[in-house]
Amino acid sequence: MKLLQSKIDVDMVRSWFDEIDAANGIGEDLYLAISQLTPSINVDLIIKSDDRLKSLLTWRDDRYYGPGWHVPGGVIRFKEKMLTRVHKVAEKELQRHLSSVNGPIGFHEMFNQTRDIRGHFISFVYEVTLAEPPDAEQGASKVPRNGQWQWFETCPENLISNQSDLRGYI
Repeated sequence: MKLLQSKIDVDMVRSWFDEIDAANGIGEDLYLAISQLTPSINVDLIIKSDDRLKSLLTWRDDRYYGPGWHVPGGVIRFKEKMLTRVHKVAEKELQRHLSSVNGPIGFHEMFNQTRDIRGHFISFVYEVTLAEPPDAEQGASKVPRNGQWQWFETCPENLISNQSDLRGYI
């Protein structure tokens, strides 16, 4: 049963929120619940080779979007600058620092029509280069595993569908 807006105890919800230090993250469970109510604002990193002829993608296989190749990205935390999240995505997903950041070079609204949890994103796209090559040990195997990477000269067919608007950058 869905609650009508008039039946929600907003003061109670606010008192719960007062207990959360959102600048330090809200945890996955609360984020997933909130993502059913409001769009997530995120950054997506188009990681270019030094000669800018290839784009690096990582393999993703999770309950929301996988399996498939995806553009690394991350949701911006409360009061976090977009540029800070750009750098944190590179560090978290590839354990690398960036040598250049250009952008945002675009923005896109992305929807998943089949579900509400993690179903609406407003994505700011950045073109970046890595300060050093990605870890060769994490290069994709013949059957890629979660978190492995690969350089692409053109966008692969099996880019996760939610990121189809990003094909033109790859």
